[in-house]
Amino acid sequence: MMKLMSISLLVFACLLSGCIGAGTLGGFDLRTFSTSKHILVEAIDTLYAKHPEYKIPEKWKSFDDWHERGYDFLDSRIFYFSSNPEEMLYVSFYGDANDSVQVDTSETSLSIRAYRNEKFGWTKEGDCSTKEKHRIQERFDEEIISKLQDYTNAKVTKE
Repeated sequence: MMKLMSISLLVFACLLSGCIGAGTLGGFDLRTFSTSKHILVEAIDTLYAKHPEYKIPEKWKSFDDWHERGYDFLDSRIFYFSSNPEEMLYVSFYGDANDSVQVDTSETSLSIRAYRNEKFGWTKEGDCSTKEKHRIQERFDEEIISKLQDYTNAKVTKE
């Protein structure tokens, strides 16, 4: 009985202190590549090498605080855009090598989890308008997904 009370008290204290969050990160629409995660990771490395402008600039590095937010378990990347508007996209793989979602290495999915621009902090898909979601997803498709598709020679489906 004493153990149960101690555990209950610990859970209550964690909830009050904020160490357990109430929501989930969610995500924008999936982009599924007909290739392995390994090949897609190499394509992202190629993208950063050929287009270093997509890397986070020093002035925005402090905003890459996802590990502090408790999302360091996600295999993620950040893509930076310098104008119209200046913003970053926090993108993650769905599943990983130990997860049943990625066991089938013939497909790998990516999704924007949040974005941050010069006016607002990190914004999740559920907190933006339909128009803004469309703009973000279109930019991701045109500037990032299209290049990754070329580098992987893979078919991409939008889900």
